Amino acid sequence: MRDAIRSQIGKLIGLNLRYAGRASNLFWLGFGEMISVTRRGKTEELAEYALDIQCSWRIIKDDKILVGSRDFYSPRSGWNEENDNFDWDVQGNNRFDERIESFIENAKEHVTVERVEPDEVGGIKIFLSQGYLLEVFPDTSEDDEYSEFWRFFNRRENSPHFVVTGNGIENE
Repeated sequence: MRDAIRSQIGKLIGLNLRYAGRASNLFWLGFGEMISVTRRGKTEELAEYALDIQCSWRIIKDDKILVGSRDFYSPRSGWNEENDNFDWDVQGNNRFDERIESFIENAKEHVTVERVEPDEVGGIKIFLSQGYLLEVFPDTSEDDEYSEFWRFFNRRENSPHFVVTGNGIENE
C-alpha cells in the first residue's frame, strides 16, 4: 500500500497548494495549476489535483496545530452560546472555517509540496514549504463499503480516483 500511495501522492511534489475548504466534514484541498473544468453545465477554475479527506487530519507548523479535523465541531471564536444556537455544519460557523481561512490566506500560492511519506495503513504526511505539515491518519478499524479515508484525483486527466479505504486501495 505504501508504494502505491507514494506513487500517486508523489505527483504533488513541487506543486502549489491553491486552496482548501470543506463540504460538511469532508476536507478538500487543491494543488497544481488552475484549469477550467465544466461540471453540471457550469465552467469553474479548479486546481488540477484534488485531495478529499474523510478521516482524521491536522495541519501543523513548528510545535502547534493550526487546524485539525475536530475543529469542524467547535464554534468559531466570538461565538456566544446565550444568543446563538451552534450548528457546526453551517459554513462559517465553526473553528475550522475560521482557521482554514487564515491558513490559506497566508499559504495560498506561496506553499508547495516538498515531500510525502505514506504509512502502511493509509496515512500520509505531506511536507509543505514554509514549515507546514499536513498529516492524514485513518483512525478507525471500519472496513465496510463506506470506510473511505481519502481520495486523490487529477481533474485534467479525468482519471479514476485513487481511493484509500479500510479495505485497501480502490480505483473509481
